[in-house]
Amino acid sequence: MAFASHSISAPLKCTATIQSVQVAKTTGQDGIQRPYTGWQTVTLPDRWYKRWYDYTGSAWYKIVWDYHCPKDVVSPMTLVINSINMAGQIYVNDELLWQDKSLVEPLSRSWNMPRYWNLSPSNIKQGQNIIWVRVVGVTTQDSGLGHVVLAAPEVAIPQYEIFWLKQRVLNFFNLTFFLTLGTIAFLIWIFRRQEKAFGWFSLTCMIWVVVMTNVSITEPPLGLATLQIARINIVMLFAYSLCSCLYAWRFAQQAFPRIEKTFLVSFLLVALSAILLPDRSLSWFLLLIFMSAILINIVNCISFSFIAHKVKQTESYLLAALFILCLLILLHDAYFILIGTDNHSSLMAYTSPAITLFIAIILALRLAKNMSRIEKFNETLENKIITVKTELNESLSTQHQLELQNTRLQERIHLAHDLHDSLGGALVRSIAIIDQSHNNLSNQQFLSILKLLRDDLRQIIDHGSSNGVKVPESPILWSAPIRHRFDQLFEELDIHSEWYFPEQWEFQPTPLECLTLLRIAEEALTNIIKHSQAQNVSIELCFSEQQLIFKIADDGIGFDVEAVQHAGISVGLRSMQTRLEHLGGKLEIQSETGKTYVKACLSF
Repeated sequence: MAFASHSISAPLKCTATIQSVQVAKTTGQDGIQRPYTGWQTVTLPDRWYKRWYDYTGSAWYKIVWDYHCPKDVVSPMTLVINSINMAGQIYVNDELLWQDKSLVEPLSRSWNMPRYWNLSPSNIKQGQNIIWVRVVGVTTQDSGLGHVVLAAPEVAIPQYEIFWLKQRVLNFFNLTFFLTLGTIAFLIWIFRRQEKAFGWFSLTCMIWVVVMTNVSITEPPLGLATLQIARINIVMLFAYSLCSCLYAWRFAQQAFPRIEKTFLVSFLLVALSAILLPDRSLSWFLLLIFMSAILINIVNCISFSFIAHKVKQTESYLLAALFILCLLILLHDAYFILIGTDNHSSLMAYTSPAITLFIAIILALRLAKNMSRIEKFNETLENKIITVKTELNESLSTQHQLELQNTRLQERIHLAHDLHDSLGGALVRSIAIIDQSHNNLSNQQFLSILKLLRDDLRQIIDHGSSNGVKVPESPILWSAPIRHRFDQLFEELDIHSEWYFPEQWEFQPTPLECLTLLRIAEEALTNIIKHSQAQNVSIELCFSEQQLIFKIADDGIGFDVEAVQHAGISVGLRSMQTRLEHLGGKLEIQSETGKTYVKACLSF
């Protein structure tokens, strides 16, 4: 419907009839001066690239119209213009009615912004009137003037509302809809990175948001010039076509590495060309990339049907059917864009929200299906965990029984060591006394020996029966029992002994450490009595540099330490080393004729 070529009147009221519409280039460099010659008659909407290829500048549209009002009737007229591409001024009979905020780069953007003005009867005259519209346009941007409606308000305003619905409401709704879905898809992808289809769908939506923002804004962002915005927009349109393919492939769980690498290289080339190409080469570049984007979308819509047939998924079939519908709408809109007509409305503007919502529903079905799989997996996993837990409990029970058996065995081994170190040593001492005695022992002497054995056995029982054994208050009290027993033996065997112990503990040992040192002392002193033939024995306990040092030395015949260790015949020696190693200590033995010592060190 070409509003500019028809008269619109209201019976018994004022009438406005458009007589002619002409356009001419401006003659001055600033574009303000109206031309006197070069006028060409046109119909609206008009795009001047058809007659002035690669023209950037200003043009004046001269709209001649007749205004007639019955006598004593006062009725305003309403002027509606649905687009001025890019920016402009409007005069009514040489009187400025309105102008865009910026008529120089960066230009205001009125190409998709319908407006209306009420013309007061005081500003117009009976008969012929002229509306002058100065349009500032840029090459490659379909510069010109859109639909013009001049009629009574009750006729013009409904037409304005139609323009507003098509050019603003639908675009804004598309922008909001894509932004919302893109954000939701992005959040799903953030929390579930394996859902790559949602990531690509989010990126596709966000790129389309950029494209729709270019359609909706009325002032240039960041002070960008018109052609700079056009470069950005064509790159985004190309990226949108590529991402549409990628999210569809990921939805069908397909990947085409070579094609995707080609996409990446193509996008980089397009982006680089958009940055580097001069303005004079921009016309063919914009057309080429626009056609390429349409072609990619067409191929994607057709090829996805074969992909859906291959993967045989319900959601893929639904998406393939939707792509076929999109293909028909795309071909319809692309045709009318390429032939350069404004007389047909874009179907995509009406159907895009519904199509996008349907895509979101399909993606939601995929997500719900995956979640169902996860729930089933979790249920299976839970049952498996219960089974494994039962098996583990049984295994732990078996292990516990083995540990108890091992503990009992270790206790028996420790008991054997204690019996060897203490009771065995006492037996050796008793045998030595009996063997070396020149006279038969009396009953009292045998009774004394048996009492000593009994005392050693009690000591083993006392130290092993409880962990609550108290450490003697001083080293002297700790050494008193063993000193008492061995002093009697040393006196009987004519061995001189010296005992050196501090009065206080500098670092108080634990009960286990006290018992270990006691066993070492018993073993060493027993070996002295049994093997050394010593005349003098020294027993010393001291503290040095966070260490407790316990040393026993004699002047006996000595022995070969390495030979005894390698032979492994000394149970007592191995017992002493094992005990100290468990406590983190160190046992040092050195021996030669006339000097042998055993030194145990415990660190604190």
